[in-house]
Order: sequence, then C-alpha cells, then structure tokens
Amino acid sequence: MKNAQEKYLEGLKRKLATYTKKDIQFNEPHFTQQMIMREGKKKEVIYHLLNPEKLVYAYKQEGKYGDTVHSLHFKVNEVRTLRLPVIFDRNNKKSLYILTYIMRYRSWQNMIKKKDEY
Repeated sequence: MKNAQEKYLEGLKRKLATYTKKDIQFNEPHFTQQMIMREGKKKEVIYHLLNPEKLVYAYKQEGKYGDTVHSLHFKVNEVRTLRLPVIFDRNNKKSLYILTYIMRYRSWQNMIKKKDEY
C-alpha cells in the first residue's frame, strides 16, 4: 500500500505531464539570476519539469501571496538535487510558474531526513 508522499508524487508527475514548454513561466529576473549564479541551465529545468521521472520528493506550503507553492525535488545525480518551487495554474490560467532555481550539492535523502527531524 502506498503512503501519502508516494500518492502525492504520482499525482504531481501526472499533472506535470499535462504541461508543455509554452506553459512554463519563470519569475524573472530572479530565476535567471539564481540559475546563472549556480551554473544551471534553463534547458535542464524544462526537461525535468516535462519529464518528471526523476521527481523524488515534494511538499507544499503557502506562498507569500496566498498561492500554493509546490517545492519539487529532482534527483540530478547521486550528490546533486535540483529544487524548484512552482505554482500550478497561476491566475487561473494553465501555467507552470517557476519561482527560483536551487541546486543542492547533497543527496535528496539527506535533505528529507533533516526535514523530518524537525
């Protein structure tokens, strides 16, 4: 039997699969500044969002304007995790709004363990 986190991830993967490249919007200029600072690539972000098989963890929280922000964690490799906080269907329009770019240089399992300790 699947736990709540597994069901949530499956739902997110199905939802992400319904979006196309034209539905993706970025919080500019903040997103690009963070991506450049962390030596990331927009192409990689788009790939992970549209092909979410590497989505390994997610949680949701309320954003500062009352939106629901889903923090998506993608396994890039054994020591890097890409975290993308996103808002689905912002302003009641089909869209995937990416707030910022966060690249973590530690495995996603360790991030979850730390979060669960609180």
